[in-house]
Amino acid sequence: METLTRRRGPDRDVKRPAASGPGDRGTLRRAGRILTPLAYTAAVLAAWSAYVTLADVPSYLLPAPGDVWDAGLKLIRDGTLWPNLTYTLRNIVLGFVGGSLIGIALGWVLWASRTVREILAPYMVLLQAAPKIAVAPLLVLWFGLSLTSQFALILLLVFFPMAMATMLGLKDVSADISSLGRLLHLSRWQYLQIIQLPAAVPALLAGAKIAVIDAMTGAFLAEYLASERGLGYLMVLGNTSSDTPLLIAAVLITVAVGLLGFGLVSLAERRLLRGRR
Repeated sequence: METLTRRRGPDRDVKRPAASGPGDRGTLRRAGRILTPLAYTAAVLAAWSAYVTLADVPSYLLPAPGDVWDAGLKLIRDGTLWPNLTYTLRNIVLGFVGGSLIGIALGWVLWASRTVREILAPYMVLLQAAPKIAVAPLLVLWFGLSLTSQFALILLLVFFPMAMATMLGLKDVSADISSLGRLLHLSRWQYLQIIQLPAAVPALLAGAKIAVIDAMTGAFLAEYLASERGLGYLMVLGNTSSDTPLLIAAVLITVAVGLLGFGLVSLAERRLLRGRR
């Protein structure tokens, strides 16, 4: 018995590795979300640098990543970036908010009135189908080289996806919930505020993801055609002065602004819809 006890004793002291819990798996997933885009970016930069070096591409056609980085740092050091960046961000935010409000209001009107929907829907589709690069010069002609023409272009790009998202979201209210609203004798405003808008939140957020990118596109296009400030103006400056590193740096900064806006809307979507999943 003593021999068996002595043999079993050390086995009890052996420490087994702890199994990874849900917290560890969540940490790994979060790390993967961060590291995966970084790995893709590093691969693209490496391929870009290798192509420029091996093919001996002239800098005015495609500069090396280091040259673009230096151009971006120069924009920061000489104070050129911040006034132009804040100018574009202001236009994007104001245009996105204004276009969203117009789109939501118009979407509700189109949903509530069949007559208005039959009258306005074809014109809305035609307006959205028109190439904005052709509409922008008309806005400049009508409103001049001012903020009005720039905001008008952003509003044209933003309101349509928000109006369509509003219509789809309001249609998502189930028949049972609609019947409950009638039983409670809710007014049209109470029905919209208590029942319809909460039900339309997923569709509105999906439309906002498209609208925020459209707002960035409209701001860039307006500044490219009729502005002396903004990221679009920096692109024009790089193009006219044959400063390709500056041009590409301005393009990459604009892309980063668009990704930031999309990420903020996605973050709001996760927070607001957390309880529905």
